[in-house]
Amino acid sequence: MSKLKIKDVAVHAGVSVATVSRALSGRPGVSEATRRKVLIAARELDYRPDQVARSLRRRQTNLIGLVISTIENEFFTQIAHAAEQAALRHGYNLVIISTDERLDREESSIAVLRQQLVAGIILAPAPGDISIRPYLSVDQPPVVLINRDIGDPQYPSVLANDEDAAYSCVLWLIGEGHRRIGVIRGLDDISTTRDRLRGYVRALEDGGVERFRELEVPGGATLKGGYQAATDLMIRSNPPDAIFVHNNVMLAGAMLALQDLGITWPTQVDVAGFGAFNLGTLYRPPLTLIQQPTYEMAERAVALVVDRINGRAPYEPQHVVLSNQLVTRDDWIAQRQERERWVRLQPQSHPFGAPSEYLPARNRQP
Repeated sequence: MSKLKIKDVAVHAGVSVATVSRALSGRPGVSEATRRKVLIAARELDYRPDQVARSLRRRQTNLIGLVISTIENEFFTQIAHAAEQAALRHGYNLVIISTDERLDREESSIAVLRQQLVAGIILAPAPGDISIRPYLSVDQPPVVLINRDIGDPQYPSVLANDEDAAYSCVLWLIGEGHRRIGVIRGLDDISTTRDRLRGYVRALEDGGVERFRELEVPGGATLKGGYQAATDLMIRSNPPDAIFVHNNVMLAGAMLALQDLGITWPTQVDVAGFGAFNLGTLYRPPLTLIQQPTYEMAERAVALVVDRINGRAPYEPQHVVLSNQLVTRDDWIAQRQERERWVRLQPQSHPFGAPSEYLPARNRQP
């Protein structure tokens, strides 16, 4: 039997070839009744479109590329998971590439995705701005930035308001009575580090607390960097009484360093920062942490890139800025008490703890 063609489906359904094409690809211009008739005809004939040939004709696949800095960071793990689910809902599959914060890897990743004819790209940029990215184009294929900015407004973006979140977190530390507040900062030359440092400095100014530049140390956005930075701060003759940490990976390294040094928190030093992920629930006593809108960021980024793929985007590039949420030590304690209450009430139904509704809302799957 010869291979079925789209014309066969059109004859079987009693519609034109163009109508079959629109119905099967999900494009507008087809009534719901006609679309159902075409789908039934295709199913009865066991017709399957040749996706390879279709992609070559259109010079585009149903793939979206997600380029992130590292899959080891739970922030980007959640971004990837949420983006994959959102892409599937829009009829696309996701290709995930990690650059390890290297610009050369970012360039080669973009080149590979273009060769694979991806329909669009969501990019969490490596350090550096647009001036060092001659390989990047806003429309070939459409590119949407996530989490980080590169200083070029023509690129649509989905970011979080990290400056305000850092400001609120450091003000909370000041409210707890801390006056020598150190900071473990992230990678230089990325927008999130600049934003979080601005929030830290603004909070010190507004809180009437002196800024000690010698207490601002780099952590390289790694576990080892966080460990070394916290060790460096705490072995000084006049260490900080609080540390603000720029991301969850460095925060884990800093907490490990405090344990190895035999330093207790919050009595000897308080710690707060970004990263209210699942690991954040394990710290005892709890820390005050910033909860980031990972799932919403990913969903909005996918929606933006799909709109650009389908020509539905507005003329002016869209820039979405979402809010973070401060989860204080008292909030974590209240959540733990609620979990314990739930387990006491239903000890047999959930032997390993409380259900997911007791996790911070933005750390749950949508």
